[in-house]
Parts: sequence; C-alpha cells; structure tokens
Amino acid sequence: MESRLRASPEQFSLLIEFMESHGDLSRPQMGLQGKVRSEGLWQELAEILNAVGGGINKTADKWKRVWSDWKTKTKKKASVINRDIHGTGGGPSRGKPLSRLEERVLRIIGVSSITGNQAVQEAGFQEEPQPQVRHAADTTDTVPSLVDETEFTIIEIAPESTSTSVPVPDITVPPNRPDSPVPGPSNCRTVQRERSPISPGASTPRRHRVRQRRLRQTPFDRATSEFVAIEKNRLRLEQERETRQHNLDMERLKIEAERVKMEADRVRVEEARLAIEADLLASNQTLSSQITSLISLLETRDLRPS
Repeated sequence: MESRLRASPEQFSLLIEFMESHGDLSRPQMGLQGKVRSEGLWQELAEILNAVGGGINKTADKWKRVWSDWKTKTKKKASVINRDIHGTGGGPSRGKPLSRLEERVLRIIGVSSITGNQAVQEAGFQEEPQPQVRHAADTTDTVPSLVDETEFTIIEIAPESTSTSVPVPDITVPPNRPDSPVPGPSNCRTVQRERSPISPGASTPRRHRVRQRRLRQTPFDRATSEFVAIEKNRLRLEQERETRQHNLDMERLKIEAERVKMEADRVRVEEARLAIEADLLASNQTLSSQITSLISLLETRDLRPS
C-alpha cells in the first residue's frame, strides 16, 4: 500500500467522488464500447487527480492499482470488524472502526457496512454476492455462521424500525441448530431479502447525501465551466478585434481615396504648369524672331546711300 500512503487526502476524496458519479470503473465492461468508455474515464480521472496541488502524479494504470488496493484493504478491514461483532458473545469490534471514506468505498463496490456500537457505522455488512455463493458451496462449516450473522443483524435492528415489522420467529433458527441441514446459497439470499425492507428508511439520509454529492460540481465540471467561460470571452474579444480592424480598414481606404484625389489634382496642376511654360517658351521664341527681324531691317536702312 505504499502508493496509497503517498496520495494526498484530497486526491482520495476526488477519487471517491468520481467513483460515486460513474460507478466502480474496475468492474468488467461489456463490449468494445464499454471498454473504450472505461479507459476514457480512467484517463479523465488520472488527469483530475494529477492536477491536485500537493499530491502525486500517476498514470491511469497506477491509479487503477491504488483503487484496487484500497478496495481490498477496506473489505478485509470490514470483514475483521464483522467477525468481531457477530462472533462468539457479540459486542463491539476490538479494531479501529471504518472511516467515512472506507464506508463510501464499500457502498461503491456494492457491499453494505456493518452493525455495531460505533458512531458512524451502518447496519448490514455483507460480502459481495459471488464470493458468498462460492464460499458456501466449498465449505459446509462456514454457512451456519453466515446465517447466524444475518439473524444477529435482524434481531439487533428490529426494535429500531417503526414503519416495518419483521417477524423474528420466521427467520430465527431453533436452539438445536447443528442438527438442521446446512442451508444452501438460496437460503442466504432469502434471509438477506427478509432484511431489505428495513434499509430504505435508514438509508434515506444516505440517499440525500449521495444526491447532494451528485448535484455538487466535480473538479472536471468546474474546469469545463471555466473553459467555456474563457472560450466565450475569447470569442467576444476576437469579435471586438475584428470590428476594430474593419473600422481601421475603412478609415485607411478613405485616406487612400483622398490621397489619390490629391495626386490627381497635383497632376492636373503640373500639366497646366507645363502648358503655361510651353506657351511662354513659344512666345519668347516668337518675340526673339521678331526682334531679330526688326534689327535686320534697321541695319539695312542704315546701309543705304543718302
């Protein structure tokens, strides 16, 4: 259990909440889609647990091992407490009681808690259905103890029930118990069904707590909400940027149009200047030729004999 000791309490709490929301992911999944979905949930759980500050980082396979070891240790601890309570003479367990996280582990894997004098314990601890049937079929000396445990639990809880009355004579066994035939697995299941009407009233607060935990946002839901808010803000800023860019482009086009207009006016002014210069040059040439002609005429007159 070295891997479990290194994990932080917050990581174990998130692990429990994820299992309560999605069920025991270590159970065999039916079909290819079920296996793919299970692997995806394990990967998602590993990312959530690795994101916890002050904790440890593990791969999805290593977190599977942590969950498996935790379940095994919790079931062993609950089995020891159950034997102490329902053993010879009864009485409270001599070991440490189950913690709240361990009781939640038992509820997730389908195993009830145990009956006793502990403050936070619940009635009706049982092993998983399949191991019970195999154990009863293999050994005959352990089946009576299983029925005796069921009888002890019913006798102890029956006075607390006000809405449902369970007839004790129909369930208890006469004192000459060793002479009776060994009951099979079906008898064990029958006794367990006789005790089931008591559980709804006692488990109502538990269902209320489970409902509250389901309504409460998980770290993944909170991260998703934050991501959606960030994405909406990014889209809003992107739209504002595009609007500003469009306005800037329109202003640039207006300025460019003014520049083109001014350039056209400059070209017209330049053309007019060139035309005026050409006219002046032509006028100067004409005037120069006329002056030259006049000078020639005057010189000719001066050269005549008087």
